[in-house]
Amino acid sequence: MLSKHFGTNWFTTVMGVGIVAALTYASPVPVPGQHGLGIVLFALTNVVFVVATTLWLHRWAVHTREALDDFRHPTRALYWGALAMGLNVVGNDYLIVGSHVLPPHLAIAISQGFWIVGVAVSLFTVVTVPYLLFLAHRVTVTDTLASWLIPVVPPIVAAATGSSLLPTWGSAAVERSLTALIIAMFGITFFLFLMVSAMVYARLVYHQRLEGANVPSLWVEIGPIGMSMAIFSTLPLTAAHAAGPLLQPILAAGGVFAMAMWGLGAWWIVISSLHTLLHLGPRGDGIPFHLGWWSYVFPIGSFTTGTDALTHLTHWSLFTDAGFVQLLMLWGCFAVVFVRTVKGALDGSLLGGHQPLRRWRLTPQRAAENS
Repeated sequence: MLSKHFGTNWFTTVMGVGIVAALTYASPVPVPGQHGLGIVLFALTNVVFVVATTLWLHRWAVHTREALDDFRHPTRALYWGALAMGLNVVGNDYLIVGSHVLPPHLAIAISQGFWIVGVAVSLFTVVTVPYLLFLAHRVTVTDTLASWLIPVVPPIVAAATGSSLLPTWGSAAVERSLTALIIAMFGITFFLFLMVSAMVYARLVYHQRLEGANVPSLWVEIGPIGMSMAIFSTLPLTAAHAAGPLLQPILAAGGVFAMAMWGLGAWWIVISSLHTLLHLGPRGDGIPFHLGWWSYVFPIGSFTTGTDALTHLTHWSLFTDAGFVQLLMLWGCFAVVFVRTVKGALDGSLLGGHQPLRRWRLTPQRAAENS
């Protein structure tokens, strides 16, 4: 019965733990114990991934009807994107952390394998889920949330992790082909990101404010912004020798584009923070805990990844300092969400197809009224 309600939304935990592991290990600002902590989180990422994959596959084998029903549900279907991104995050961890723990050639081969599978699942998700949204799912304008980005973000995550892998393939011809694929996958997500974001912006302007339960979804907007920064800050360093004259101007302008996206990401962080504080305060209706809270982790991690990539490209102290502040912010969110997820898994409240009713507020009096 444990696997009956175990959906792909659980792979958000893989994404969150995995990105914190890589960023902690590879932080441009030296932190005491960062490598040891990164390795521990890398091991935890693998454990969480194996457990999640086992339960998910068992669900398909034993509860096939329930698994298929996820495609018919306009919310549960979105989290196929979490499965795709989880694969790419685990693969990236093998490149960033695993290559220092395992024999490098083995870690790189595992990373490449995860990337290939992750690309395939990403392309499946970015086609299938929007197609179902267009033709099969019944939604209204007020249902428009930034979580609609979850199934369209995987190609840009695959593109970002693939950018770091480029030098490992050992062939200029392969690297050129993969560079073209990476830019194409960026294009898939980026322009869908613009369209979905426009709908989300319009929904925020013209309709009643978001309910507290939906506020974490706003942070999803930051994810593709951070990954686009990572792509165009990394490609000039990893693809320049294989790109040829056609792509040289694009790669040269990559840093400028990444800086522009950094500004957009900072704006979304402010807007999302204000919404979060509103609902945690006396004027809000609280934010009930659910797995969507991992939107406070992976998107911030994505933005930090992009900022760190800008650091490596420009060596400017602005991005070094900003990336460290973002890492601290990420760890604060990760600690809260991880502890509450473990608690919810142990008491069964996250495993039985329902969500806890407790809500967090900033004011103790209002919290007591809702307990």
